[in-house]
Amino acid sequence: MTGLPKMRKVSCTTCGSPAGCPFTSLDARTSLQQFIRHQSYAKGETIFQQGAVISGCYILCCGKVQLTRYTSAGRTQIIKFLGAGDLFGESGFWEAKASSVSARALVESVVGWLNVENFQELLSSAPSVARAIQKRLAQEIEDLRVRLAEQAYQGTRERLVGLLLQLGEKYGCKGERGLVMSLELTERDLAGMLGNTPEWVCKQLRVLKQRGLIAYRRGEFIILNEAGLRRCITSP
Repeated sequence: MTGLPKMRKVSCTTCGSPAGCPFTSLDARTSLQQFIRHQSYAKGETIFQQGAVISGCYILCCGKVQLTRYTSAGRTQIIKFLGAGDLFGESGFWEAKASSVSARALVESVVGWLNVENFQELLSSAPSVARAIQKRLAQEIEDLRVRLAEQAYQGTRERLVGLLLQLGEKYGCKGERGLVMSLELTERDLAGMLGNTPEWVCKQLRVLKQRGLIAYRRGEFIILNEAGLRRCITSP
């Protein structure tokens, strides 16, 4: 099994949503067009499975992707949600290596892919791109440290509230009622990210709804009172 999908060619130089892309300079995007290949994925389609050999760099050009990990006990853990411009498949950035996660499209998405040789060549020829990616990886490490500190210090309800705020910050859109998350989230999804049960998450969401902090119906979350939610969290 390999992590390389069959891909069709599209143009990076005419991309309509480059804001979050690390390959933002015109020169870099022109160079990128020589190497990158793209694939469209339907909602629910798998991009690669846990254990697939990755040898290169994936970038989400548009859409939304979910990274999950299956434990030896048979449980599914949601590791991260990705948005346009996010890189993934980090295990294969420098050499061919089995992926520790699976990647699945949550909505219709377009994913770009560079093999490891071309990716390394691009980093060598475009220092600004290399710095941008280095900065992103450093932020990933910092975010991980914060999450570990929160797990050691905060209660599970606080971590749920923190997760909702993080998702709202990245995927929320201002609406008439509040911050509407553009993700179809279920209690099971949130439980998978927190290492808890869907029943516990359902109970906690009901409490937050009763307090007027959130609205939730059929996978749609709305943060009604962001300041009130933040007051539920004690910082480590």
